[in-house]
Amino acid sequence: MIPFVVGAVLLQAIPAVSSRTVPWTVGESFDYDGKYMFFTPGGATLSVVGIESVGGVPSWHFKLSMHVSVPLYKNVSDLESWTAVNPFVSSRFVHVINENGKQISNDDFHIFGDSGFYRNRQESVTRPTPKDPLDDLAFVYYIRTMDLKIGGKYAVPRYFRQDHNPVEVDVIGHDSLEMPDGTRCYCWVLHPVVDEPNGLFSRKNDARLWLTDDGLRIPVQIRSSIGGPGTLTLKLRKITRPH
Repeated sequence: MIPFVVGAVLLQAIPAVSSRTVPWTVGESFDYDGKYMFFTPGGATLSVVGIESVGGVPSWHFKLSMHVSVPLYKNVSDLESWTAVNPFVSSRFVHVINENGKQISNDDFHIFGDSGFYRNRQESVTRPTPKDPLDDLAFVYYIRTMDLKIGGKYAVPRYFRQDHNPVEVDVIGHDSLEMPDGTRCYCWVLHPVVDEPNGLFSRKNDARLWLTDDGLRIPVQIRSSIGGPGTLTLKLRKITRPH
C-alpha cells in the first residue's frame, strides 16, 4: 500500500469519513439517462437506500442499478454496498452483472476488515483484504469526500481485494456541465481506476467521473466503455435530496 499522492506532495493521513462530514444523506437519489453510440438505451439510478445494521454496526446502504439495451448489446448491472457510518469501512458488497443474457458476475462479498479477509457468499475460501477496506460502490461515495486539486494523482490502497490495490484517481481538470434544472455548474473531471475486470471503473473501460465542485460533490456524469463496441455515458437527469 502507498499513501495518497497529490502532485509532488505526499499525504500520510487517510481522511476520516463520518455521518457529520459526508455530502450525502439517506434518501438521496440520482437518476441518469444513458447514451450509447447513437442510442439512448436506458439509464441508471444511484441512491442512498438507508442506514441499516450489519453485525450490529450502523451502515450506509448504497445502491447502483444500471440497464443498457441496444441492438447487439444488453447489460443489466446491480451493485449494492453496506459500509459502516463510522469508520467508513465496507462489510458487504453485492455485484451482479448480466451481459447479453449471460451472467458474468453474481457475487455477494462479505468483508471482515478487522480480521483482514473477505469471502464470496458463504464460501470457506478466504482472501486477504487491506486495513479499512472499501468496495467498488463505496469508493464512489468516498471520492466525493476527497480534497481534490488540479493535477492531483491519488493512490488509495483501500480496495477490499488486496491484490487489486491501489485505486487510482487522477484529476483531469474542470468542466462546465448542465444540471437537471437547466443551470450550469463547474465540475471536477476525474479518471478513476479500480483494477477489477468487470467493474464500471476497470482500467480497460477508461472511465471518467464528473463531480460538482461544491460542498455536495454530486456525480453529474459518468462515462465508461462497459462493453460492446461503444462508450456508455450516463448524464444526470433528476436529483432527489430530502430537505
